[in-house]
Amino acid sequence: MPNQNNRINQIQKQDNEIGVIKAKINSSLPSIKVGLLLPLSGENSTVGKSLLRAAQLSLAKTQNKDIKLIIKDTQSINKNIIRSYYELINENVDIILGPVFTDNIKLISPLSIDEEKIMITFSNNTEIKNKNTFISGTTPENEIVEIFRYALSKGKRKFAIILPNNNYGKRSKKLIENLLKINNGEVSKIVFYEPADPDFYQVSKIIANYDSRKIKLSDKLDELKENGSPAALKEYDSLKNKDTLGELDFESLYIGVESIKHLSMITSVLPYYDVDPKEVLYLGNSLWSNNIAAKEPALEKGVFPDTEHINYEFFRSSYFNTFNNKPHKIASLAYDLVGLISAMQLNNQKPSFDNLVNKTGFIGSKGLFRFKADGNIERSLTIYQIRNEKINVIQKADLNFN
Repeated sequence: MPNQNNRINQIQKQDNEIGVIKAKINSSLPSIKVGLLLPLSGENSTVGKSLLRAAQLSLAKTQNKDIKLIIKDTQSINKNIIRSYYELINENVDIILGPVFTDNIKLISPLSIDEEKIMITFSNNTEIKNKNTFISGTTPENEIVEIFRYALSKGKRKFAIILPNNNYGKRSKKLIENLLKINNGEVSKIVFYEPADPDFYQVSKIIANYDSRKIKLSDKLDELKENGSPAALKEYDSLKNKDTLGELDFESLYIGVESIKHLSMITSVLPYYDVDPKEVLYLGNSLWSNNIAAKEPALEKGVFPDTEHINYEFFRSSYFNTFNNKPHKIASLAYDLVGLISAMQLNNQKPSFDNLVNKTGFIGSKGLFRFKADGNIERSLTIYQIRNEKINVIQKADLNFN
């Protein structure tokens, strides 16, 4: 903890590249209007209010009085989101941050093209991006690429995959197959489960080829018993307490579940079907960055990608000290984006397409990121490993994009 606290203190003193700085504002620089489309009422108001607070916190940190936030409630019962969008357009905003949810984004994304107005959403859904509609959340695709690259770099070549039977699972399957094909890897087996009613016993049996390996053991025991020689009986004694015979046809297992409950369920079942985490490298996603996952015995030595934690802890502690509660998990997106826009304003830049699509990227509370010309986002991710019920860094995120 002392080292981490020192690191946080160092970060607090640095001039942050995304605008988390303390400097006098040059009044000759142009002011920038930032539109915010947030769910400030209704069932998702907690998310919207946390994003708004994070945006305001970022603005307070920069001490930039030339950035103006214009806020619209996407859940207002008095107006629809299209009307709110055009109210921002009529206010001559320079950029729009939000909305959060895919349904709303799909409604106004075509309008952003017609109006030629950049919109950075708080989504990680790669299916809604375009040249005027950017996403800012860490994408599942980004995580998959990082964790498979890591496994391949460690000499792993044969992979089994567990995915939900939904759009995310199907997109993941296609990405993994293409990635492994390019990198001389092999998909030994892919098993889908039904997210609404998963049967992880059946999934585990299929992944492990359990029935076939169990029959193979039974046949071998019969053969040894019939042989009756001292050597055969000795081998019989060594095998009789086993459940299966034969090696698994994969070295690594990617578990692409979407809920911590499903992760706990599947990892508690797999070892009973002889998918031993001591022999198989378990791979996961950022869902594993959770204290519950860290305490799962079967996930010991499992590895997964996530954003950088130390900078985020500075944001989280600053947010908590200011508002006396914890930020929502996506609140840092608003903090980073407002900081980035403020930094641009200080450099006499507008938040234009050319300024956003910067090959070198930007530093945020969750590390290095950059926007792509197609509206996607790429983040430099850290690789973590669970050991002794703790989450440890085993490969730091790159500080530069290739």
